[in-house]
Amino acid sequence: MLFFGILSILLAVASAQNCYDGANGICGASSDATIFDATCNARHGGIDKLEINLQQYANYNLQTSFEYLLMSSHFGNYEAHREGFKALYRKLSDESWEDAINVLKYIGKRGGTPNFNQFPPHIKDVKQARIFELDEVRTLAKALDMQKDLAAEALHIHSEALLVSKHDPGIIHYLQEQFIEPQTERIRDLAGYTNDLKGIVAPSQDNSIGIFLFDEYLKKSL
Repeated sequence: MLFFGILSILLAVASAQNCYDGANGICGASSDATIFDATCNARHGGIDKLEINLQQYANYNLQTSFEYLLMSSHFGNYEAHREGFKALYRKLSDESWEDAINVLKYIGKRGGTPNFNQFPPHIKDVKQARIFELDEVRTLAKALDMQKDLAAEALHIHSEALLVSKHDPGIIHYLQEQFIEPQTERIRDLAGYTNDLKGIVAPSQDNSIGIFLFDEYLKKSL
C-alpha cells in the first residue's frame, strides 16, 4: 500500500513538472505553447485511450433516445392511444438522453472534447431505415433489445478500462455507478413487461381488452 502511495505522489510530481516546464516555456525567452497545451490540462489516466469509446457511447445514447421517442410518439397518436406505452418509451428516451449528457460532461471533466461523429463500429448506420410502428408486444421486445445493446456497450468500455494498457479506476467506477447498475434495473423491468404481456395476448384472438388493461397498468405504475 505504501508503494502505491509513493508511486502516486511521484506520478503527480512528474505531471506537475511537465506542466511547469510548459509554463516556463510560455514565460521564458523561448515561448513554446505546444508543451503548455499538451500538459496543462485535465487529461490523466487512461482517458487518451478510452475517450473515443466514451464519445461513441454518448452518441449511441443520443441515437437510442430519439428511437425511444419515435416509439413513444407512435403510441401517443389518436389511432394507437396507448398512454401507458407512450409514457414508458418517453421515460426510456429521457433516461438515454440524460445518460448521453452525463457522458459528455464526464468527457469534458477529464479534459476531452465531444465528437458527435463517433459511433461504436458494430452499430448500424444511423441513416438506415428502421421500423418503429409496431404492435405492443414487438415494441417491448425491441425496447428490451435496445437496452441490452446499451448495457453491452457500457460493459465493453468497462472491460477496455480494465486492460493494463488502458487501466483507469476512475472510468471503471464511473461506469459501474452511473450506467451498469441502473441498466440492470431497466433490463429487468422491460423483460418483466415483455413476458407479462406475452402471457396476456393469444394468437388469433381479440386481445384488445387485455392490452388495454396492461396499458392502464403501465400508465399508473410509471
